[in-house]
Amino acid sequence: MDYLESRGNLWYAVYYVPADVQNIIGKKKFLRSTKTSNRAEAVRRALPAVLGWKAEIAKAQGKLPNLKDDYWDSIRREYMATDNEGVRFVIEELAEQAASKMDDPDQASKLFKRVTDQEGTVLAPLVVDWKASLRVSQKTIDQQSRDVTKMADHFVSLEELQPRAVKAWTDKLIKAGATAATIERIGNGCHSFWRYLKRSGTIGIESPDPFDGSFTLARDTAKRVTVNRKPFTADELSRVYQIAVTKGDDSLAKVIALGAFTGARIEEICSLKLTNCTGGMFNIVDSKTEAGIRQVPIHPALTSLVEKMAKESKDDYLVPSKAAGKYGVRSDPYSKRFGRMKDAMGFSAGHVFHSIRKTVATLLEQADVKESISADILGHEKKTMTYGLYSGGSSMAQKRQAMALVVYGGALGEP
Repeated sequence: MDYLESRGNLWYAVYYVPADVQNIIGKKKFLRSTKTSNRAEAVRRALPAVLGWKAEIAKAQGKLPNLKDDYWDSIRREYMATDNEGVRFVIEELAEQAASKMDDPDQASKLFKRVTDQEGTVLAPLVVDWKASLRVSQKTIDQQSRDVTKMADHFVSLEELQPRAVKAWTDKLIKAGATAATIERIGNGCHSFWRYLKRSGTIGIESPDPFDGSFTLARDTAKRVTVNRKPFTADELSRVYQIAVTKGDDSLAKVIALGAFTGARIEEICSLKLTNCTGGMFNIVDSKTEAGIRQVPIHPALTSLVEKMAKESKDDYLVPSKAAGKYGVRSDPYSKRFGRMKDAMGFSAGHVFHSIRKTVATLLEQADVKESISADILGHEKKTMTYGLYSGGSSMAQKRQAMALVVYGGALGEP
């Protein structure tokens, strides 16, 4: 079928819209003049329009693999599906013409290779599989997915991921205004993606991470607009806890105590269900990072508090919350109250709830706890190959012994 219709002396490209999407497309057929009376030339001119129309219909039917599957992806599938050399020639010429109009030679080359199936291992479907494998909070999944998709759109193929090319990309991000925090966030997503490729067997287990080095350098080079977080001292944190109790904000005081004796992130604490608080440990299953999925021993100082909170629970969560919003961030009310309270106490902008994690990390370090054990307690990624990739992690006994060294004075000592 050549999708042509004769009208007067000219040929028109025509394609009929399936009935199930006519209301979405807004018409029963597509029609465009080829502006020629030569039939062979008309076939040649009609093909790009028809391919575009097919892509539009496929989108309306929800048949495309993902939202990034566009006009050129549609043309690529046509190129791969046909044995007609004439059709292939037209598509190659179309891609070459489009590429010749692009300012960036590298992107022009990628476009041509993408359309003519020369680009190697396509990143887009790997990103989809990686996203499905993530076991972190939905908000984190959405953010990391946006960042890694941006990376995949730039590099297109796995073979293009080389250190020098990554360095050029990070330079481009900085030039576009990316801050140090943004660079670090994008880098975290890209590192997670690369670890997935190793775990899934897509690449070799020893394959060097092309994002190493470039993102560290870019982070140090990019503009810093964030406030450095500072740890509370043990005495300061005890005082913060006491103020919450004095103000009658018992629920916030309990959240502070849970943070002080676990080092957990505030949303990890507020996402704990009663089923996650059994067997003498907190089973954290909803975290910001993959390393954050972990088990933390219930500190002896928390035993009675946790039992009391469990009995008072009305919704199967350890910490009650009236939070609303797109992602159901249960910790929002506590974060805001904690922020107002510590500001009123005269603490700096660098002191936030997350500072409690730094407090716990500091206490563990000062007690000479091995860094690998502290990382397993706090849910930090281990940077070394031996512990980060091959080790099964610290035992619960090791973590209990370490956490027993975390002590506070005043009311926080026995919350």
